[in-house]
Amino acid sequence: MEMVETMPRAITGTLMLLALSGLALAQGVSLTLSPARVELTLLPGEAFSFPVTLKNELPREEPIGVRLTPFRLLEDGSLLETPTGGELCASLAVIPTAFSLPPLAQREVRVEGKAPEGEGTWACLVVFSGAVRPSERGGVRLQVRPELGLALYVTLRGTEKPALKAKVEGEGSHLSLWLENPGNVLQRLRVRAQVFTPSGEEVAALSLEDLAVWPRGSRRVLLEPEAPLPPGEYRVVLLLESPYGRYAAEGRWRVP
Repeated sequence: MEMVETMPRAITGTLMLLALSGLALAQGVSLTLSPARVELTLLPGEAFSFPVTLKNELPREEPIGVRLTPFRLLEDGSLLETPTGGELCASLAVIPTAFSLPPLAQREVRVEGKAPEGEGTWACLVVFSGAVRPSERGGVRLQVRPELGLALYVTLRGTEKPALKAKVEGEGSHLSLWLENPGNVLQRLRVRAQVFTPSGEEVAALSLEDLAVWPRGSRRVLLEPEAPLPPGEYRVVLLLESPYGRYAAEGRWRVP
């Protein structure tokens, strides 16, 4: 079993905050979750288990519940819960599924499960929910429930079919990247865009360290240099690196 996780730092705040009557910002919420993302490479049907730590930074007890939901990543990188693709979630168990966090304390829980049958990358969001509490936004009183989400990705070893398409072009102050993933695995990319004058002089380099593109999905990203480029026509070389290989594309950047 290969495992990648965001460690050791905790995520402070909420991945999502759902109001009982619309989206709102909670007051007096201070829960942390570590790790916030786990990526596993497993054989179909292979069992796995890992710990998750939740911390309550409030001076009062916080009851915690757990729910599981499949999800996918959208074009802008945001997360969308989905009604289908729940085979991974169906195999998961969180132990315990409900508990209380004492004031200013932390607790470790375990996530256990088996990789589903099939191919490519599967995902499940493990959501830890706090207690409903009153809040106010814009003079409107609401009841809100804070939620912290652990994003779990499982890629089935031996079934990977990686692929990636890329397009890069610039107009004005921004460089636009369009990435399409026609493969069946999550592509997590390191991105570097090198900008050259017509004579071959490199005048800028833009980079992103962790850009995820969903299987059979796409991403659109805008990059902007620290200092504006002088007016002119530039050549852009886009270099992409993932665990599945390296990719490249070339485009033009026009700055009026």
